[in-house]
Amino acid sequence: MSDALSLSMLTAPSEARAIPSAAANMRAQAPITQTIPKIPSRLPPGTVLPPAQPTLPRTTPERMLVARERIRTAAEAGQRIRSYEVALDLDLSEFHFARQFRAAFGRSPHVYYDEVRATKARELLQDGMSEGDVARRIGFRRPAELRSLLAKR
Repeated sequence: MSDALSLSMLTAPSEARAIPSAAANMRAQAPITQTIPKIPSRLPPGTVLPPAQPTLPRTTPERMLVARERIRTAAEAGQRIRSYEVALDLDLSEFHFARQFRAAFGRSPHVYYDEVRATKARELLQDGMSEGDVARRIGFRRPAELRSLLAKR
């Protein structure tokens, strides 16, 4: 031990009597109810609240309907979506989500995503758009990817 440490150990008990205890110090503070500002029972006029977060559906069939709608919307808009993103939004693991989706709709989330894209591509081709434009619209880089999708589905 160093000399400074041993000297502080000798003087510490006598100083401890001079310092008030923690309990005595807490009695001197104001009660907690006086330090917290009161929350008004009514909001002032013109106050805009932030939008409420959407709540998760409670039942598995409801969650699968939400998932199917999200996948369909992304596929029709030409956005790439991953099944783990949808699973996280529904507070499920990726593999449990895939099993539940297949049980509910008879196909995997990826197959459903490709089917929606193929349907949208066929509609756009019937409307007279070129293969290149349709491919870019549904999220492909090349028309060959579109032809491959249409051959599979």
